[in-house]
Amino acid sequence: MKRSIKKSEYQWLKKELDFFEKEGSIQAAQKEELLGHYEVTGGPNFIRILLTVGAFLIGIGMLSFIASNWMYMSKTVKFLLIIISVIGVNGVGLKIENHNPKMARTLFYIGFLFYGAGIFLIGQMFNLGGSFRNAFLVWALGGIPIAYVLKDKLLLIFITALLFIYQMNYMFDGETSLPYIMLVILPIMYLISKHIHYSVPYIFFMNILTIQLSILLAFTFIDYDSPIAVLAILFIFLIGIAMLFIPVREKLKGIFEIQGHLIHGVSGIILTFGYFWRNSLFGESFYIVFSLAYLVLVLFFIKRGSLLNIMILCALILRFYIDISYDFLPKSLVFVIGGAIFIGFGIYIDKQRKKGGKSFAEE
Repeated sequence: MKRSIKKSEYQWLKKELDFFEKEGSIQAAQKEELLGHYEVTGGPNFIRILLTVGAFLIGIGMLSFIASNWMYMSKTVKFLLIIISVIGVNGVGLKIENHNPKMARTLFYIGFLFYGAGIFLIGQMFNLGGSFRNAFLVWALGGIPIAYVLKDKLLLIFITALLFIYQMNYMFDGETSLPYIMLVILPIMYLISKHIHYSVPYIFFMNILTIQLSILLAFTFIDYDSPIAVLAILFIFLIGIAMLFIPVREKLKGIFEIQGHLIHGVSGIILTFGYFWRNSLFGESFYIVFSLAYLVLVLFFIKRGSLLNIMILCALILRFYIDISYDFLPKSLVFVIGGAIFIGFGIYIDKQRKKGGKSFAEE
C-alpha cells in the first residue's frame, strides 16, 4: 500500500533522492523504487474552488431575487417555488453526475442552499413558530445523508457550522435546557469521518463542536456563584488534558494535541485566579495550590517537547508578574519588563524549535 504525502513533500523527497543518485549512494532503479512507495494526495482544487464560490453566488443571487418578489406571490406559489427549486436543482445534478461530476457537485451545493432557505421561508410563511435555532438543526440533519453519500468534506464542515450556530443559541437564550439531540448526532458524525478517510479539517471542526457541547453541559445547570461553579471550569480543563492522551490515528494526533493544549491552557490560567475559588469548598487561597500543580504539569509538557506549553508558561509568568507588580511599580516599567519577558521567551522558543521541539503544527 502506497503512503500518501503532499506534493511539496514528494518534491522534497525526489530532490533528496536525486542528490543521492548523483553522489552514487543509490542507483536510478532504487530511486524509482523508493518513489514508487508514495503517492501525491490532491491539494486544493482550483476548479472546485471556483465552482463552489460560483454555486454560493448563484444561490445567493437566486434567493435575493425570490426575496425581492416574495410579497407579491401567493402562499401556494411560494411553497411550490421552494419545492421545485430544491428538487429541480438536485435532480439535474443527479442526471449529469456521471459525465460532469464537478458541475453536479456545484448543483448539489446550490440545492442545499435552497433547502436551507426553504426551511426559513416556509416557517415564516405558515407561522410555524418554535425556536429559531431549530431551523439550523433541521437544515443540518437534511444535509448529513447528502454529505455522506457524496463523501463531501466541505459540505460536512458546513454542517458542523450549522450545528455550532444551533448550539450557540443555547448559550445565550437564558434557559436551563440542553441540545440533547447532539448526544446522538455527534457520534454519528464522528463515525462518518471514517467514510471520508478521517479528514483532518473535518475532525478539527468536529472537536470544536464537541468542546462547545461540553461547555454547555458544564455551565447550563451550575450557578456561577455556587460552591461547585469552579468544578465546571475544572471539567473543561480535564477535557483538554484528556485530549492529549486519547488514542487516535497518527494523522489526527496533531489536531488533538493543539486543541487539548489550548483548552487546558485557557482554562488552567483562568483557574489560577483566586476569584474563581472564592465560593468553592476549597477556599480562595487554593488557587496557589492549583497554580503550583499546573506549573509542574506545564513544565512536564515542555520537557516532552511542546513549544505551545512554553507560550502557556510565558502567559502564567506574565499573569503573576502583573498581579504582583502592577500596584507598586510605575505602569511604564510594568509593560517594559513584561515586553522583555516576552522577548526572552521568544528567543528561547526559537532555540528550542531549532533543537527539534515540536512546532505548533506538529503538536
